[in-house]
Amino acid sequence: MAAKRKKTNWQYILIVVILAALAGGIILFLEYFWLQDEPSVLGPSITHRVIAPATAIDPNFLNQVKECFLPTAAAYGYALRITDGFRSLDEQEEVYNQGRTEDGHIVSWAPAGRSLHNYGFAVDVTDRWRGYNINWKRIGKIAAFCGLEQADDPHFEYRNGLVTDQFAAGTRPTPLILPCALMDERAKANQSLTLKDLKNCGAPKF
Repeated sequence: MAAKRKKTNWQYILIVVILAALAGGIILFLEYFWLQDEPSVLGPSITHRVIAPATAIDPNFLNQVKECFLPTAAAYGYALRITDGFRSLDEQEEVYNQGRTEDGHIVSWAPAGRSLHNYGFAVDVTDRWRGYNINWKRIGKIAAFCGLEQADDPHFEYRNGLVTDQFAAGTRPTPLILPCALMDERAKANQSLTLKDLKNCGAPKF
């Protein structure tokens, strides 16, 4: 009789284990589909967006350039202007071919689809009065303060850790945020940003 009860106890234990495993599987299954329907519950871990192919410069990126990058540079005496922004793939191919299969000097190392100009997250700039004869290292530090990256002297972009293949696949970085709300106030009032403003914003000296 004792041996029979022992066998029965093992049967109960086996049944409990099987039921627990099934319950766990059901919970994981439901949780997976719940997360698919509610991606926002992941909060800050979601760092990138997936959107359709670009047809113009990204508005958030352009706003960061116009309200942070250019005004901060202006406060230090630079009159930067944008010489190039969004480029279609055909336009990029034309730029890339210059100095290669077309007459002229080489101005780009990126073929069509390999430049962030093609995805609306890059600008080229120059100084209105001094052209390219300016302190690009200093300009690069100003750009970094605004969350931008300097790829080469006149070229500034925003990747936020993404590689070009991810841009090509439709992934986009998280929106940029102005370092200081005063920048937006000055822009809306059509007022120049001053060195005093930058100091009040906690910006370093460039």
